[in-house]
Amino acid sequence: MYEIKYPDRRWGWTIIVILTGLVFVGRLAHLQLASQEDSRQAAMNTVRRVEIIPPRGVLLDRKERLWVSNVPFFNIFITPKEAFGLDTTRLCQVFGISLGALRQRIEQAREFSRSKPSLLVRYVSLPRYANLMEQSWRQTGFSGQALHTRSYLYPTGAHFLGYISEVTPKEIAESEGRYTMGNLIGRSGIERQYESLLAGRKGFRYVVVDAMGRELYPYQDGQHDISPVRGTDLVLTVDVDLQQFAESLFYGKIGALVAIEPKTGEILCSVSMPSYDPNLLCGEDIAANWQNLQKNPTLPLYNRAVQAMYPPGSVFKLINALIALQESTLTVETAYPCGMGYLRNGGKPGCHGHPSPLSMVGAIQHSCNAYFASLYTDLLHHPKYGDVASAYERWREYVMYFGVGRRVGVDIPSEKPGSVPTRAYYDKVYKTGKWNAFTIISNSIGQGEILMTPLQMANVMCVIANRGFYIQPHFLRYVYGQMGRQVSHFDTIRVPIDPRYFEVVIEGMKLVVEAGTGYSAYVPGLGLCGKTGTAQNPHGQDHSVFVGFAPWDDPKIAIAVLVENAGWGATWAAPIASLVVEKYLNGRISRPHLLKHVMETSLISSK
Repeated sequence: MYEIKYPDRRWGWTIIVILTGLVFVGRLAHLQLASQEDSRQAAMNTVRRVEIIPPRGVLLDRKERLWVSNVPFFNIFITPKEAFGLDTTRLCQVFGISLGALRQRIEQAREFSRSKPSLLVRYVSLPRYANLMEQSWRQTGFSGQALHTRSYLYPTGAHFLGYISEVTPKEIAESEGRYTMGNLIGRSGIERQYESLLAGRKGFRYVVVDAMGRELYPYQDGQHDISPVRGTDLVLTVDVDLQQFAESLFYGKIGALVAIEPKTGEILCSVSMPSYDPNLLCGEDIAANWQNLQKNPTLPLYNRAVQAMYPPGSVFKLINALIALQESTLTVETAYPCGMGYLRNGGKPGCHGHPSPLSMVGAIQHSCNAYFASLYTDLLHHPKYGDVASAYERWREYVMYFGVGRRVGVDIPSEKPGSVPTRAYYDKVYKTGKWNAFTIISNSIGQGEILMTPLQMANVMCVIANRGFYIQPHFLRYVYGQMGRQVSHFDTIRVPIDPRYFEVVIEGMKLVVEAGTGYSAYVPGLGLCGKTGTAQNPHGQDHSVFVGFAPWDDPKIAIAVLVENAGWGATWAAPIASLVVEKYLNGRISRPHLLKHVMETSLISSK
């Protein structure tokens, strides 16, 4: 038999080890090559977070007519290290800027960061942006941020509507991530007051982009995307037709008008003139237009309705009458003589010709300065107070209840408080114990240190129309589609004066319009109660003032009008007020000749 010989087992194990090593080496080589490919691919592709800015909420007037809408535009960013193949001539045509400006901005972006996007061009329209995207495969490194600017279907109400503009670096730093470069924010008026509602909430999408910055596809099929929340649509209290009509009456005039619904505190219209087309502060020309408006000597950016503080003149007499009646320092029948002025003070303040002596109703009807100077003197010098300073403090407390000398809390920023001096002020100016009613007698007729905004004047009319209370004046009526949803609370403020005393003052105000200093505002059947005022102006001709409400028995509108440097209250302020009241209550004008005269007459000097 033959003996079968098997190979040495050591060779077997050697072969197995060699084969296994070859497998590992092959696998290692494969992994290394694959890893290099993955690294190369990773270097080419990265994930970018893209902001999605929702449209701002639109604004509608009190009849739910669209007033302020949105127009899309784009901010264009450049990431320098991803920018290749730039055709600067073509880009200048797309962006509408000069070659020098484009090169400067690109250089500034490089200096800021080569790897981070920098804002290159603002307010690029949709057609221009589409043109840029068509070239994105040739000119790389650009990205667009979709935003919305405003469009005003009615070019009116600029001061209270406000405007939006780009956030500042400080605002970005303080926003805790809410705002980033290029975002827009409400800058004034309603836009600023209700920014949190109008702006909505931004969203984000995550996209994979290549080394050129071009978007390839959604990252992980959009699983991490966050949807934006559109801004809230708001219905305002203002009637846009009434607003346009009221503004048209101020052609060639400087001043303000505020009309309020007394029962609700809803502002029906608010005029500050001169004004401007709010569309000027939208889009790519906003900076240039802002500069032009700011340089205008007539101050069109200044909201006189809530910021300008004027001597109220004779309209302030109504407040003094109510305080004196409540404090029982006189009665309705108390009469004072007038000798073309306040006789107890050497004829100062002076007065005009009218029947004398007069009791309260007649004194309101004829706006007797001597009567109200006597009333004020007897109030501050009444023995029940102990001394004049204590009486003054009591008087000032009443005045503050009417919303004078403090902000009434209107829901737009920058409201001014007016001025009612403190006791300490007079102690400092005249020395403690050295002043009395005769020293500050101008307060009796709304002159001197007393200052009010047109908004405050209209608000006082609400107090009288309501027989003792007002609701904080406001511009927001409700959230569109959610009339019952309350997003702001407006307080009801009551004045500590017996309602019966308001009837006395109202009777006098009826006579002002029917047969007194405000007859130029009379319209049969309108039921307008009013008070004229001629506010002394140390810088020029007196201001024309009128306040009132209608109808007297069921007030639906309270109004204040001030026309700067226009003389007597009956000359310009009263006719303007009556036209607005008639338009609102009747929907038409019965005095076309007066309307034509007011609309076509300019009081602004051409010099």
